[in-house]
Amino acid sequence: MFTSTTQREPVILDTTVRDGSYAVNFQYTEADVRRIVGDLDAAGVPYIEIGHGVTIGATAAQGIAAQTDEEYFRAARSVVRNAKLGAVIVPALVPIASVDLAGDYLDFLRMCVIATEFEKVVPFVERAQAKGLEVSVQLVKSHLFEPDLLACAAKQASQLGVRIVYVVDTTGTFLPEDVRRYVQALRNASDVTVGYHGHNNLGMAVANTLEAFDAGADFLDGTLMGFGRGAGNCQTECLIAALHRRGYLAGIDLDRIFDTARSDMLGRAPESYGIDPWEISFGFHGLDSLHVDHIRASAEMANLSVSRVIRETSKTIDGPWLSAADIDRVVAGMRTC
Repeated sequence: MFTSTTQREPVILDTTVRDGSYAVNFQYTEADVRRIVGDLDAAGVPYIEIGHGVTIGATAAQGIAAQTDEEYFRAARSVVRNAKLGAVIVPALVPIASVDLAGDYLDFLRMCVIATEFEKVVPFVERAQAKGLEVSVQLVKSHLFEPDLLACAAKQASQLGVRIVYVVDTTGTFLPEDVRRYVQALRNASDVTVGYHGHNNLGMAVANTLEAFDAGADFLDGTLMGFGRGAGNCQTECLIAALHRRGYLAGIDLDRIFDTARSDMLGRAPESYGIDPWEISFGFHGLDSLHVDHIRASAEMANLSVSRVIRETSKTIDGPWLSAADIDRVVAGMRTC
């Protein structure tokens, strides 16, 4: 079960083997999972997320992983001794039956949803609860909506018996003052425990996560070496080190976390990790970078600046979803100017 301590001890959830899998094109093997999960568990990390980077039940359209969901789940379960294991599911992308496999192997399941589309998670939450899974709701692309709208979604989650609701900075757009407003809005509106999941497009993921804790979030996400989509995530070892400096997380072996990050992750991604200027642009403009390859190809074909295409795309998108057709229209318009 998810728990939050009464004396405000932060709870670390490492998602290297889920969100971090974007950095390796979803090609973690069973052996990789056993090693990374085993090392995180041995270091004292209490919550570990595994599975396909996008969602359990992912199809080829979301990216072909090296192993099946069940193979990942079995591998992790074979080595974990103390940590809780979980995964994410995106109800907009997969059938509800995808919940059932999670119930056979995992302790928790996190539901990813846009705040204005909350109704999509309701049957998934109920099915997961019936399977004995502890459920949290991840309000993805939180920056697109005002804090009070997210607070309404948190109230809806609480009414379903969901105890944890996350502010999710999907595009790495937030500054610390933004994080504080959103976290406090959720805390003030309902009795849910708040979590925070940050991305690093503006280089603020660790600072924002620390601010989230100060503002009242108990669950804090990270990945080893900041592995993740685009510019990556809050770096687990940096976050834990900072919290250690503040006197928290005595139960997590910091030296072992450092060793784990170096031995399990260093050099694993096809490109060295750092903040790509294009990713900074995505974060600055609040635009999801899932379509970076299409933007790059379209810009180069039209002899346009990729950064300019990102900027113009951000001005024209209407709503949370961006398609290749949207990008093509933007590029065509720029070519005629």
